[in-house]
Amino acid sequence: MSEQRNGQQHLFDGLIATYRELNLKVRPLPEDRLTIGRSGETIRDVIVDLRDDELRFSQALKDRLTGQSMIDVFRDEEGAAMAEIPSADDTTVEVISQFGTARESTLAMLQGLAPEAWDDGGGGPLTIRAATDALLANDRVHMEKIVGLLGSPTG
Repeated sequence: MSEQRNGQQHLFDGLIATYRELNLKVRPLPEDRLTIGRSGETIRDVIVDLRDDELRFSQALKDRLTGQSMIDVFRDEEGAAMAEIPSADDTTVEVISQFGTARESTLAMLQGLAPEAWDDGGGGPLTIRAATDALLANDRVHMEKIVGLLGSPTG
């Protein structure tokens, strides 16, 4: 049981670290630095994708906790119901804030889970632990893209 809790804490720490990194490395940068891309993709584009993934994950988790099947939001695009996406005109800082709000909701739902719920396979193709692990892996991919687009780590 202690190993399970350590695994859950690792997931929580990783999910929190993503938002912390965005706030430290990206939020202070000027908007024009975030919207100019070398290879067509901008830092803002990556953060918008990260936010959208978080919104889908948070909705899928909410669905799972209300008794519906939890889809794999990173593979099952058709089943991934989308919360209303904020304006396309939002600044990168606003998108980071929207990501943070969705991440906070995700963390609150995860925090409230009973220990046995993390590995309950009755709610769809993924357990909550596996889905959360996939979310953290998705975070890492996006953060690596951001660092690459920055040209060098800042901070």
